[in-house]
Parts: sequence; C-alpha cells; structure tokens
Amino acid sequence: MAYKDQDISLSERSKEVLKAVIGTYVDTAEPVGSRTIAKKSGLGLSPATIRNVMADLEEMGLLFQPHVSAGRVPTEIGLRYFVDCLLEKEPLSWGDQVAIEQTIKSEEADLVALLKRAVQLLADFSGQAALITTPAPSRTSLHHIDFVVIKPGLVLVVAVAETGLMQQRLVNVNPELDQEFMDSVAAYFNEKLKQVGFKQAKKAVAKELERDKKVLEHFLANLVDGKAAEAVSSELIVGGELNLLDYPEFASISRARAVLKKLKEKHVLLTLLDQCVQEEGTKVIIGSEGLGHEVECGLVIAPYKAGDETLGSLGVMGPMRMNYARALALVEYTAEVLSEWVKEMEK
Repeated sequence: MAYKDQDISLSERSKEVLKAVIGTYVDTAEPVGSRTIAKKSGLGLSPATIRNVMADLEEMGLLFQPHVSAGRVPTEIGLRYFVDCLLEKEPLSWGDQVAIEQTIKSEEADLVALLKRAVQLLADFSGQAALITTPAPSRTSLHHIDFVVIKPGLVLVVAVAETGLMQQRLVNVNPELDQEFMDSVAAYFNEKLKQVGFKQAKKAVAKELERDKKVLEHFLANLVDGKAAEAVSSELIVGGELNLLDYPEFASISRARAVLKKLKEKHVLLTLLDQCVQEEGTKVIIGSEGLGHEVECGLVIAPYKAGDETLGSLGVMGPMRMNYARALALVEYTAEVLSEWVKEMEK
C-alpha cells in the first residue's frame, strides 16, 4: 500500500527524523537507533525525544522494528514518502559529468553499441545493475526489410532500422506464396517505404491494399494488423547484475537467486521501462510497486530521446535502500547525454 492511500501529515520534526533514519540506513544497511540519530544528525534532540518520534513514525507505517531490541528501518511506504516529499536531488560532480560524456561520446558506433556502453557506464558509476531498452521499430525509421520463406505458409520477416537494430519475426502466410513473390514484396517495401517509420509504413500499406488487394492482401494484411511490425518490440540490455551481490540484502542464496531471476524475466522489466517511455518522465519504482514482494529492489528509470521523439528508457536497479538522490542524478544526466549523442548520430 502506498503512502498516498493514507492520510499522512508529518510535523517538521518528524520529517527531519525520518530523513535522518533513512539517510543512516542507506549508508549502513542496519537498523537505526535513537542514540545514533541524536549523535550524528545534528537535530539537537535528545535520544528520548527521537525515540518517541520514531515510535510515532512506526505507528504510521513509515518505519518498522525488526526486533524488540533493535532500531528502526524504513518501510516501503516510508521510502516512497521520502522520495516523493523529502528527497533533495544532488547534482553530479563536474568530474562525473565529464566522465559520462567521454564514455558515451568516446567513439563512433551504431546505436546498439552505444546503448551497451551506456549500460556499462551506469553499472560502473552506480555499483548496481543497469538496464536500457533498444528503440522499438515503431519509433525508428525502416532501413531495409527482407522476407524469407522458411516453409510453405511460414515467412521470416527480417527488419533493419536506421539505428542498425535488426529484428526478426515469423509470420503465417498463404502457403501458395513462394520466395519469388516474397522477393517482389521486399522490393516493394524497400523502394516505397524506405526511411518511413513502421507506423507510417502500416498506413501506407493499408492504402496500397485498397488499390491492389489481389497482389498484396495475403501477406501484407499481417503487417497492417500489426502482427509483424508491432510484434518486433524493444529489446532489453542488462549489465552489472553481479554488482547486486555486493549488497547485504542479497547475501543469502535465496535472495540472490530471486533478484537474478527477476533480471532474467525481461518481459517484466520491459513493461516497467516502457511505462517510463509512455509517461514521458523519470520514474522511481520501490519494492512491490513493480517487481513484487519477493524482490526488495528499487529502480530509477528515465527516457532517452532523439530530438522530440522518445526512443527508449534506461535506469538502475539496486536494493530498496539505494541512494535515490545519487541514482536520479546519474540516470537523468546519462539519459540527457545519450539523447544528445543519438541526435548527433542521426545527422
């Protein structure tokens, strides 16, 4: 349950104590006691006063106490409230900014190679797992397309975008359509629809079908329905998975297995990253909000663009207690530099 489902109103003192508890927990991964906050926070409050405030925060569901004699740790609701209401973004240092720009712009490469560099960069700078989606064909320009008859009634569609990304898709067709006919269809596409995005291509094909159904309907109807064009969707590139094993949260075999398994379930992560593309903004996902209760992780995701066109999204995935201020600054700046370089590559 998110904090927005509750009526949470905190005094300034409670906000400061919550910030201090979360800040200390992010650094130590250990339950935080009132004496620790009194000594290190600079709030000028006694341990007894802080203990009472922490007890109130626990009643509200923002903190919890793992053991009777232990300190408190933030709950998922507490972290969400902190990110939405209390978090102060920290700017990246000049050195970090220069390193990011030099890494992304270090050499000429196709888009996929560039995205792989960006993933490794995010993994190295964050010490967490990094994720990035390739542009879906519907968001890029079509460069070349081929149709290969695998067997009667089954054709392999091979589409290459201007970005260099290649996608393949099997499509059922009329068994009477042979390779010679498929070659003629490919020639039609490559002549008429080159440099046109998949969405525009589908519209053009639909118009063509109205004029010449007898020649094209058996095969191109599949494309108009989106079964070939839209089904070749974004791909997910993941890097730095083993970084997660350095965190105490994933020290046990069961938790390590759970988080690594989640990284392999790419359809789940693709859905989350695609939401960021659709919503046009940076997204912070905490715990069960996106990955379920079995994996206590946080994600910070931002879109990258070519001009005004959003192509995909990138982000980092780490423990739920990650340093969100640092992660937001890193992800947003990397997305900004990547967007600038992708635009340059298209010139």
